[in-house]
Parts: sequence; structure tokens; C-alpha cells
Amino acid sequence: MTHRNAHQRLAEGEVIVSQHTQVPSEADVIVCGGGPTGLSMAYLLGRAGLRVAMFERRATTTALPKGQYVHASTAEFFRQWGVWDLLEHAGWETEKSNGQGFYVNVVNGPVVAAPAIKGSHQDYERKWEPLSPVYPRKIPAADYEAAIRRQASRWPHVGLHFNSRVVEVDQQADGVRVSVQDSESLARSDMSAKYLVACDGSHSFVRSQVGRGQDHGPTFGNQILVEFRAALEDTLGRDGFFHSFILHPLYAGWFGSQHPENGLWRYSFRHDEEELPGADLVLERIRGALGMPELPVDIIQFYRFDYTTGILRNWREGRIFFAGDSAHWHSPWGGYGMNSGIQDANNLAWKLALAVKGLAGDGLLDSYEVERRSKALITVKSATYNSLHYQAIAEAVRLGEGALMVQGKISPEGKTFLEQRVAPHIDNSVLHTGYQFGTVYRSKAIRPSGEIVPTPQLCEYQETTVPGVRAPHAWLLKPDDQKVSTIDLWDGQFTLIGAELAAKWEQACLSVQQEFELEVRCVSVTGQGELRAADEKFAALYARVPGEAVLVRPDGFIAAKLRASSDEDAHKELAYSLRLILGRESDRLAQVLESVSA
Repeated sequence: MTHRNAHQRLAEGEVIVSQHTQVPSEADVIVCGGGPTGLSMAYLLGRAGLRVAMFERRATTTALPKGQYVHASTAEFFRQWGVWDLLEHAGWETEKSNGQGFYVNVVNGPVVAAPAIKGSHQDYERKWEPLSPVYPRKIPAADYEAAIRRQASRWPHVGLHFNSRVVEVDQQADGVRVSVQDSESLARSDMSAKYLVACDGSHSFVRSQVGRGQDHGPTFGNQILVEFRAALEDTLGRDGFFHSFILHPLYAGWFGSQHPENGLWRYSFRHDEEELPGADLVLERIRGALGMPELPVDIIQFYRFDYTTGILRNWREGRIFFAGDSAHWHSPWGGYGMNSGIQDANNLAWKLALAVKGLAGDGLLDSYEVERRSKALITVKSATYNSLHYQAIAEAVRLGEGALMVQGKISPEGKTFLEQRVAPHIDNSVLHTGYQFGTVYRSKAIRPSGEIVPTPQLCEYQETTVPGVRAPHAWLLKPDDQKVSTIDLWDGQFTLIGAELAAKWEQACLSVQQEFELEVRCVSVTGQGELRAADEKFAALYARVPGEAVLVRPDGFIAAKLRASSDEDAHKELAYSLRLILGRESDRLAQVLESVSA
């Protein structure tokens, strides 16, 4: 795979910059923060036809070397949004970003290799193909942020205001008013909106103004990250690990794989002083960790970063919602941050859109916190577990090995201990199919079917169509034999899907569209229709009960399973499910009271 600067490629000749210099007086939704969560929120709300104003204090999308692991579940959204195609040539080749290696120092080679992928890239794709039309990839944040920004800027009513920050928030009974300051001129503008979504990171300004209580975990502070250039292609580059951990007690830290576009390497280590280390100390640390005291090293930049851990107690304050790092913040180990933030946006955006349009009750908005905070608890615990366990493993291995490690060596006992402790943590930290696909929602926006809901697992994903889970991937075929994934069908609207669905379900979809002013697509997978099953998987998942219809929410999660013996029953079943999900049970009550009074 040939790589070029994907961030530049997206910018060249493309409409990725929204030149909205004038802050509008009002919008449907204000989004604070223009990282991946805020950009995804802007994209999804814009796709739903809402007027959106996004404000980001930075001048543009990030150029920092962070947020590089795109989960398969996030990649599915990118595929739906047209982002995945833009990232076709971005990021690391699979064989050059493969798992983790542990060294005393690099020159003596890895003590323990823990590859996440065994075999070739083609083997890797084949492993994921039964689960998803896409697969996890290592892609720089600079690339995917630019790609999401480009897609969001295509919606005519979305304004992406960079170099702008929200400096005042005033919540009112019917909306939210904010004051926005231009980062260059310092001029202020006021605007109002029906709702505000805070996506402004772990140091959220909005959270500091209106948030009510946080639960905190450990702090991973005083980390130094260095970007440098050096000839390491025949050492770190040959070994091909995404992260290379250094056990030597004087130079403990980790190296990141060579950036596929600019050729830079990364090295991170703990520095307990308040002031940044000098360039000489940084150079000594790099060479010591490598075990190459004479290696020419060109330091490009280094800076300090800190990770704290916490979760917000209330994700909704009236008309203000919190998403991404403003709602849950933690260490980066496992690649949870960006991915979980985009999942937040995918859950909340369709609910906000229906609320703004007057098609959903307040209960649907309340389901956002119920559903996503449950997942966030798993996220912050998993990220904390990963960070502390890798630290514990490294510290335990070093014990009693000082004299050997000065020579770049480790005892046989130390190596055996390391191998035994690392093995159980590989799937926990990177391959977690259970975390990526096995999310389970339990809220009033889900109609239970009486089936046993699977217990969420971190490592193992159990495919099922029980209401509350991600609607699983199955391959379908068009009349010309072109493959389509069921994932491609969930594009922001409700979908009723099943095998050989009777005409009554099509008619039910048409009738509820008029009743609810809400589009519900009916997809019948038949032997010879527009879509037919590519193999037995579709029937095994979506047609276990003949004639049963599966209702999928706009965010790709299963809302209900429906059965009916007549046209009238089909309409009643679908209408009842939609009232329940949308928080509009009062609609039915009003109809009953009206009929009684008549």
C-alpha cells in the first residue's frame, strides 16, 4: 500500500473548510468542540437536516500524533458516511503496526513479541469479514478528523467555526444562549439554539459551567511525548510493532511505530518535574532506550500531556448534553477515547433531530444517558485496567533484574514471567471484539422481546438480534450480484427488515409514515428480489422465526421484534413500538381518552 499525506490529500481541491465567518443569530443545535466527536455530531445532525453551529478554539483539525486506533464499529459509521473511502490510503500498513513488543533496549531485539495479528493483511481481513464489512485500522487523527470535517461541511445548514470558542453559556427554559469569542480578533457574538451538545474534551468549559458532579479515578500525569527522526527502519521498523515498551529502568517508556506519512517516530516517558525536560535529556533518553548512544537523532518537538480518569454523573442538564471526553475521560490504552465519543454522537444525534422536529418526546432524549453511560462505565474501567496492568507488569519484571538490564539483558525467569503476564492482556487491550461490537442498550427506547439479553463481554462478541444490541452484519446481494452489508442499510432512519416479509409489513411502514411523519424503510430479503441473502447467515440472525420483522433504529441498534397475523395487527405492532421508542406513549393515551369521551 502506497501512502501519501492523507491530511493534505483531503485538503487539496476539496471542500473541507466551511467559511462561516459570521456567527448566526440562532441554530437548532450548538456543538461545542470540533474534535472527532463534535465533527461527527455536526455531520449527523446536518444529515438529519438540522441547522448546526459548531465552535472549535483551534484553527483547524488536529495535527497531533494521537487517537490512532479506529475500531471496527467506528469504521462501520465511517463507511456509512463516506469517510471510509476517503481514508483508503491513510494510516499504517497492517504488518507495520502489529501489536506490542517488549524490549530491555531496542538494539538487543524484543524480549517478548505480542502481535495482535498473525499472518498477512489478507488473513487479517478474512478474520474480520464474518463480523463486519470493515476492520480495525491504525489511522492518524489528523487524517480522520479532516475526512469527517469534509463530509460535515457538505451539509448546507452546518457551520463549522474554527478559531472560535464558547465563553459564556446561559440555559433558558426554551433553549440555550451562548457568547462566542473569535480567537484572533477577540470579538464576541451571541447566538441561541434549542439544544447544546458539549464535545469540548476532558477539560470541558461547558462542563465546568453547568456540570453537577464527577466520579474520579487515577491520574496518569507528567508524560512527555517526543516526535523525532532517526534511521530505525532496520530495528523498530523491522519488528513492526505499533507500541514498543522499554523495560530498562533508566529509560522506561514506549516507542510508537513510524508515522506512515511524515516518517517521524514517537517516544514517550514519565517526567516528574513540573518543567519540561531539556533537549539534551530527551536525546539521552531516546538513545538510552534504543541502546544506540551514537545514533543521529533529530528531535522535531516534544511536549507534556496528562491523563486523568473520570465520568460525569449527569450527562444531561436540561437542554445541554455531554458527549465524548467531556462526559468520560481516561487513559488512551485500548483506543477507547475517540471511538467511544463517536458512538456517543451516533446515539444522541438522531434523538436530538427527532426532538427538534417535534417527533419525539423528552423520554427519548433521556435514553441517551441511560444507554451510553452504561457503556462509558465499561470504557473507563477498561482503559484504567489496561494502563495499570501494563505498568504493573513492567515494574514486576524489572524487580531483581537491574544488573542484567544495564547490559540490555533479562533473566530466563524474567522472560517467562513477562510472557505469561502479557498473553492474557492482548485481547483486552486491542482485539476486543466484544467491546467493539457487543454493546447492549437497556432503556425505554428498546422494546424487549422476552429473549435473554447477552451479558456484555470485553473480548468475545456474541452475534444476536435480541433488542438492544447492534444489528449484526450479514452480506446481501443485489440483482447484479454486488455485495451489500446490512450495515449499509442503517443510514439515519428506522428500518424494518426480515426474510420474505409479507405485504402487510410494507403497508404498515407506509401507514405509520403518515401517522408519525417519520420515514420507516421496509427491507424484505427474498430469493429473487432487490436484495437476497449471500449465505445462510442472514436467515440465522434475522429470520429465526418465519415472518418476524426486526425493527432497527437510526443508529443501527435493534429496537424491537414484531409479529402479526393481519394487516391491522402489523400496523398496531409497528405503531406501538414507535410510540414506545420515541417516548410518545401519551399519543395513544390521548386517542383512548378521546374515544371514551366520544
